[in-house]
Amino acid sequence: MSQVFPTVEARTIHWPSVIRHYRLSKGLKQAALAHDLGVTQTMISRWESGAAEPSHRIQERVFELYWTSHASVSREAWLERIGRHPSVVGVIDPEGRIQRASRGFLRVLKCERHGIEGRYLHEAFQGDLVELFDTLTASGFFGGRVASAESMDRCEFLAPDGQIRTVLCHGLHRPTFLPGPQIVWLMSGAEVTQSVYDDVRRRLGSARVVRKAI
Repeated sequence: MSQVFPTVEARTIHWPSVIRHYRLSKGLKQAALAHDLGVTQTMISRWESGAAEPSHRIQERVFELYWTSHASVSREAWLERIGRHPSVVGVIDPEGRIQRASRGFLRVLKCERHGIEGRYLHEAFQGDLVELFDTLTASGFFGGRVASAESMDRCEFLAPDGQIRTVLCHGLHRPTFLPGPQIVWLMSGAEVTQSVYDDVRRRLGSARVVRKAI
């Protein structure tokens, strides 16, 4: 199967959205964020309007603030903790590469860790999960334009042994801002029955709902 990945432009971080979303999520006025970053309020206003782009140092600092506000451990420890999680959790990078799969995810897929981590979604799955990744990418998810998404997916896993394993999964998705700076997709979900799958799809009105950050 040939791999099709989104363009670099589609993955570019949109700093006006990222900075404004962080500021509003913390209930900060522009002057308070300017104080935290060591810049002027005017500069914050220019960044949020798109009139200027923050320097690499400021970009790193913004993502550090995001990270420290949500996690008290290192990036490596966070990924290790994800790997031990008993429910369905995955970390996918902007290229569509599966960085980490939880124990619960491996259990549902009946797969060993080496059978999924490091693979691209487009080569490990077919159907809804691949379409979800394409939808998130096109919506600006990896650029910081999306706050969260919800989906009901028929995940068809292309196992290394050649078998196709189908799982119905209710998923909640949010961008995670890692120092780097990098935005990754934190996917959490639960395996569901066909009746729940049908009910939630009716409630959502579609296979997926994307909620914009601004």
